[in-house]
Amino acid sequence: MTDDLLEAGATRCRREGLTVTRPNDGGEPPGVARPADARPSSDDARPFDPDRTTASDAPSVSALLSSGRPVAIESIRDPEPTLVLSRLWNDRNNDRAALFVAPDRETADRIETLLAPPVGVRTADEDGRTFYAGPDRVALAEGGYAAVPAGTTLSWRESTTAREPVGLVVDGDGDGDGDGDGDGGRADADAAATGAWLELRADGEVVARLDGVDALDCPTRERFPYAYRRDDDKRIRVVDFAGRPVQRYTGIGAMRDGGFQPVPAPLVPEHMFDGAVDGWWAVLVADRHYRNCP
Repeated sequence: MTDDLLEAGATRCRREGLTVTRPNDGGEPPGVARPADARPSSDDARPFDPDRTTASDAPSVSALLSSGRPVAIESIRDPEPTLVLSRLWNDRNNDRAALFVAPDRETADRIETLLAPPVGVRTADEDGRTFYAGPDRVALAEGGYAAVPAGTTLSWRESTTAREPVGLVVDGDGDGDGDGDGDGGRADADAAATGAWLELRADGEVVARLDGVDALDCPTRERFPYAYRRDDDKRIRVVDFAGRPVQRYTGIGAMRDGGFQPVPAPLVPEHMFDGAVDGWWAVLVADRHYRNCP
């Protein structure tokens, strides 16, 4: 089935005069189309703009294939955000454009919606963005990973609303602000003054708060209700926000059954893309009705 999508993409590329190869390397796209006279684009050096919200028509296949760039042919049947964004990220970082080949118009619409400004987020409004969950877990500065009670639906959202205390915190420095950094709350005030912070919500209730998306790089354990790590005997140890032991389990499944779940890290587009992605992708619908559309 996927070969049908790949062949539809390859046929369309050949119609534009590109040469198509099928790499044997598992780390490469299933098909790569190359123009006869590859040439650099004037927008190659433009930075990624996470704040761009201006809507525009989806890039056309013809424009992409005439850009002078190599083009990866990416077969997409289930357009999960992690899959689409990671393929575009890999292609963009390797100086390839991405031609996503979808089996029908509905799938193509989902890809185009995901990559329309603002790129790669679930929703965006005047308060901030709501992110998709990614495949990675939130790693902590003390080692291990963040955890929350099981059975809740988690979401990551930016927010600029007034801060309120969130759950239990450790005031390790005695300055009364509850963050253990000895600044008397100045860091939180600075974060509020410079932009949105990042909230983890469980069934809509805030359970953790970080000083923006950049604070996802190894936050401290006290920011989350629980944490877990694998001991030398391969068992999973769950501790609370202060590092006090809660329970041990034989594995992640047993940990979930025991009432705790890992926290997935959000997909933050500006952490993925080093440069602009508009003009670097297009979607081709491979079914018979749309096969000949531009």
